Amino acid sequence: MSSHSASAVITPATVSPWRGRLVVLAGLLLIGLNSRIMVAVVAPIIGLIRQDVPISRSDEGVIGLLAPLCFAVFGAISPALGRRLGLEALMIGALAVSGIGELYRALIHTPAQFIIWSIPALVGAGVGNVIVPPLIKKYFPDRVGAVTAIYTFFTTLSTALPPLFILNIATTTGWRFSVGVWAIIGFCGVIPWLMVVFSSERAGERLSAVRRRLDPRVSAPRPHRLPVHLSHTPLAWAMTAVFAVNCIIGYTAFAWLPQVFVDAGITQARADFYLGLFTAGSLPGALITPILVARMKRTWILPVVFFTAYLISFLALSINPAHLTLTWILLSRVGDCFFPYILTMINLRTRTTRGSIAMSGFVQPVGYTIAVIGPWGFGMLHTLVGNWHIPMLALVACLPLQLIGGIVMARSKPLDI
Repeated sequence: MSSHSASAVITPATVSPWRGRLVVLAGLLLIGLNSRIMVAVVAPIIGLIRQDVPISRSDEGVIGLLAPLCFAVFGAISPALGRRLGLEALMIGALAVSGIGELYRALIHTPAQFIIWSIPALVGAGVGNVIVPPLIKKYFPDRVGAVTAIYTFFTTLSTALPPLFILNIATTTGWRFSVGVWAIIGFCGVIPWLMVVFSSERAGERLSAVRRRLDPRVSAPRPHRLPVHLSHTPLAWAMTAVFAVNCIIGYTAFAWLPQVFVDAGITQARADFYLGLFTAGSLPGALITPILVARMKRTWILPVVFFTAYLISFLALSINPAHLTLTWILLSRVGDCFFPYILTMINLRTRTTRGSIAMSGFVQPVGYTIAVIGPWGFGMLHTLVGNWHIPMLALVACLPLQLIGGIVMARSKPLDI
């Protein structure tokens, strides 16, 4: 072999850790930014949409349930599709379908059409929820905490930003533009993954070399079946419990929290502000928590802190929602750190990309399915008892599941699957 040929050989030891992975990072960020936009843009402008499309209150209820249902269904089928098509190719298809759905949802004329086109609009998020943790495990096994922090920050951003300015956009340009314009995120999200899939041979070798250096098991033969079924492991159920309760809290708050505040004597404008703060207040925790999880030795302390924050804030809001409301909203955002906590733990408690796919594909679909009962049950309790105190206390009653599950996750060893 000539000296020139020898110098062209790519080995894991000679490759910069970040080289070849920045395009993957860009792809992950766009998935995160796309993950909640199509849900968050509807509620603030539903009044404007209703002026053009006769969306009833029952239609609005169906639209509200679509997100967790689609996340559960598309998340459940994602692991099998990912193994068959490849994680990257699956994300290309899911993001493209999401963009098309969001675009056509802006062109509808009936409530049924709006509901139907909302389903493909949610495909990118439903698939991305489950596929992103294994993608992080696959390409960033050495930076799980940092990359998960960036991803969860952009996911939270996609929920927090629309309520702040979407009404102004819709008022100026019309609701159709303000809904359809977000399709560009899904279409742009396709580009980095196309670059990964169709990268040059040398670029592909470089990226594979980086991955082999960081995790030699990427080249190891994989068994046809997992050696252990996740439903038989306490770790998987602990993760599911933590995730499900956090989803119940999130979807219930978005559906009912403004009404709880208004009935307590707070103005509608102030109630909407508190709901926006409820979302935006999660941004610092989304960025900090994964880094803490990856670096702390006594990670069991974190779920104790999160649980305590949730407990105090929800107890206070159940007693008097109009007293020190800002304080309790901000304190509850410490509790919401359970979300980035579990996304990080999915990778830290599995040893391989295959294991991460399996764990993510088990925890999230089951969690989202359970979360559907949150807003419905909260409203039913209010109808039965005639006040918001008991429904709020029902949320408090779910919190010990998060505490126990969080501690089990912290003390468990990684599953070798």
